Amino acid sequence: MPARGIALFGYYRSAVEVASYLHAGDYRLVIIDDHPENLAKAKNAGYETAELDFRDDSELAKLGLGDTIDTVFCLFPDDAENVFLTLSARALAPEIYIFSIAHGSGAVPNLHAAGADKVIETEEISGLRIWDIITRPIVTAILDRTLFGQANLNVTELQIPPDSPFIGRLVSELELESHYNLILLGMVDRKLEEHFVHSQAALHTRLQVADILVVIGPADASAALRRDLSAEASKDIN
Repeated sequence: MPARGIALFGYYRSAVEVASYLHAGDYRLVIIDDHPENLAKAKNAGYETAELDFRDDSELAKLGLGDTIDTVFCLFPDDAENVFLTLSARALAPEIYIFSIAHGSGAVPNLHAAGADKVIETEEISGLRIWDIITRPIVTAILDRTLFGQANLNVTELQIPPDSPFIGRLVSELELESHYNLILLGMVDRKLEEHFVHSQAALHTRLQVADILVVIGPADASAALRRDLSAEASKDIN
């Protein structure tokens, strides 16, 4: 069976870890950018590269979208470019799978309307932190389900408010997977000067004011957890 052909557009900071994850799998990966300096970095990292103007449909068609390439990652730092690329790729290859990041919540519906199959919105969490943690062991199995499966997942930061009923409780007591259908990626411990604690260690940490939980899961599940972390939910928890 031939390897899945993936075109990753935009070799910027947020794309480096994604490329690393995909490169380690059984995928044929090609990095596309219209900036020679970005392509040079990708080539030096050992990736197959292609320099082309994605705004030109005739050049985009040369990639073999829908033929040798069946998946597109739109990882430009500009939402407008990701929307334009999504529109063009979808028009050229209606059956292709398109994944995109969105840097602002307003871009999410635009990307879906343009034809993106999956969108991860990064407004609520720094791009550096997303791509630092997204290749950790707990997430790799979910990535295949998220990027190539049916789940619509978002990465979200949730800060512990000063009146939260969970202050002093272990993170494990939240039972994120069974109660909320959320996966804990880690937490930012304010007592450790914003040190990022990865998931397994975080489960055994007691929550304090201003700690930040970093979770991946459906948007409505994250909203439910945010609501329960507030004081208003204390009567249902205690």
